[in-house]
Amino acid sequence: MIGIPEDYVLQKFYEHAGYPKHKKITNVHEAGCPTCQEGHSWGKKRRLYYIPKENVICCHNCGWYGSPKKWIHQIARMSYEEIDYELTTGDYKYIDMSPKATPVLHNMVVEPLPRDSINMFDTQQLRYYKNNQIVKKCLDLIASRRLDTAVNRPKALYLSLSDKVHKNRLCIPFYDVSGNVTHYQTRGFVERDLTEKPKYLSKINSAKTLFNINNVRVDADHMYIFEGPIDSFFVRDSVATAGIQESSDALFTTKQQQMIETRPFANSIWILDNQWVDQASRNKTKLLIKNSVPVFIWPKSIKDFKDFNDLTINYKLDEIDSNFIHSNTFTGMTARLMLSKIK
Repeated sequence: MIGIPEDYVLQKFYEHAGYPKHKKITNVHEAGCPTCQEGHSWGKKRRLYYIPKENVICCHNCGWYGSPKKWIHQIARMSYEEIDYELTTGDYKYIDMSPKATPVLHNMVVEPLPRDSINMFDTQQLRYYKNNQIVKKCLDLIASRRLDTAVNRPKALYLSLSDKVHKNRLCIPFYDVSGNVTHYQTRGFVERDLTEKPKYLSKINSAKTLFNINNVRVDADHMYIFEGPIDSFFVRDSVATAGIQESSDALFTTKQQQMIETRPFANSIWILDNQWVDQASRNKTKLLIKNSVPVFIWPKSIKDFKDFNDLTINYKLDEIDSNFIHSNTFTGMTARLMLSKIK
């Protein structure tokens, strides 16, 4: 892996950490930790530190400690190859995250969605943009991945043609139980965009919440927890965390845990990407089993599919039946045995 310059670290730190601030005297950058969400102090305390002199990022609340590259790998959900690619091309300055700009963050109005968002499920809005090639390409993505017919889809998907960070990306909104947008994640689909930015980006300076909690019935017996929002489109009473920490026992952020508690009667089942093809998923599955958490183990018969969305595309499905999930969900020694069969 190649070295990592300070300006690159700063841009990622100021994009993914919460309400960052620069202490000029010591040249230390501090922020809210996106890993632990500062416990119950999100928005009040900054206990995540980037120390350029020592080339270290650390959190004094949850204890996370490591190199900036490792932090970017985990928090931005970028592979080391993707990081190296951005560094090699030098084409990563797509957002101004310089320290001098940070005081503005305290006074700016944070909009719930990217700028001038178009509702991709609103036929009247789409009629106005019918000749726009980006809108057409976005609609093709939605249709090809069956996002417009999936049983557990959100009430809207969005696209911005002008947002500084999330321009020309499919926006997936995260609603709370009252139907308010509390967070969002965008997915790239334009070829140039995919070479310049990560495939998925989260809303800047936003505490990560739980995708689709508003679709889970209050009296549901089970809640199915996915890593990626798109996979949860296809299972009733399912949610998504929008990322996992494969080496951490922490399952949810503070806000996500609060949302989980609004469905107290639902037993949770975790569904990760295919353990046959994804090492991070295997690692996280081991931690879930260790903590006696019920987890879906991908059967050998579908081992060639990356995730549930790939499965639904191949079989032209809008819903995956919960009986299929339950028949492949395990805990304890049985789960260890089933996972051991995956090589």
